[in-house]
Amino acid sequence: MIRGFLPALGCTLALSGPLSAADGIWTQFDLSDQGMLLVTNVEQGRQVYGLVIGDDDDEAWLTLSLLRTWQAGPDEAPWKLRAGPVLRAEQIGAWEADEHDLSWCGADDRDCVAGRAGLRLSVDRWKSYESFGLFLMADYSTIDRARLGVMGLTHLASGLGGQISIYREEDGETTPAAMLSAKLPGSRFSVRLGHKFVEDETFVGISFSTY
Repeated sequence: MIRGFLPALGCTLALSGPLSAADGIWTQFDLSDQGMLLVTNVEQGRQVYGLVIGDDDDEAWLTLSLLRTWQAGPDEAPWKLRAGPVLRAEQIGAWEADEHDLSWCGADDRDCVAGRAGLRLSVDRWKSYESFGLFLMADYSTIDRARLGVMGLTHLASGLGGQISIYREEDGETTPAAMLSAKLPGSRFSVRLGHKFVEDETFVGISFSTY
């Protein structure tokens, strides 16, 4: 399933034009014994092209979003308000197909995919202080009423950082997580180590940022 999703990564990035023309790129890839998660955002002008690919306990999904950005507050550290459509495709069992308005199943009714559309709202802010930077974000999707809150601190001189997050979907548990990161010297890459407390799941990863 994931192999089928990977070409969508190239297609989505192509929609934003050459990466060299992007105003900002953020990509993270996390891996645990329960699955993987790939997140990519490409910002160009007031548009943000988003892609999420996940595989958790052999259930895979893909999410695409296109957000429009508005700014509020001081130019040196504005709040960025974003809104736009979001599309989600997810692997489901054949017995679940009738529960979805839009679904497809293979000839043998073993590989089924459900599709949904919704609205995504997001607000974030990055502010630099003398020795550290503070990142705040809140995100909401009407698909599953998914809510995410993030707060991160980064020591500017060393590139060491920490982050806490809280995630919840409709009818799901509140899922807190904590993460530490370290920037690789002379590069735009960072390594990540985190833990999700409800699932008791530890993950490792790598991220890339041009911001």
